[in-house]
Amino acid sequence: MLNVFDIVKLTKIDHQEIDSNQVVVTDGNGKPNAVLTELLNDVVSNMRLFVNMAEIYSVDDLLLALSTHTPLPSDVLDEYEKVLREPIYDINFVPKRGQVEVVVGEG
Repeated sequence: MLNVFDIVKLTKIDHQEIDSNQVVVTDGNGKPNAVLTELLNDVVSNMRLFVNMAEIYSVDDLLLALSTHTPLPSDVLDEYEKVLREPIYDINFVPKRGQVEVVVGEG
């Protein structure tokens, strides 16, 4: 099963890595999960600033790169790991908003 990291790694919009405002975490009914969305947006922002994703192949690689290149404390990295390892059940592209909805719970 794919996880949130896989979607962040593989998804491109107009041939560019997704930006933090382009990904939304929802449940199986389409209801946005504000906490996970905010956490994932933070991960993506830091990832885009400090990490070359072409050199990253796993959650462990990303967390190591972030711990090396940022002053983020271990508790923040632990929260990043939780959202990145969250299994996904579906993905929905919303072209009008330029967003990707990552569904992390069954409907």
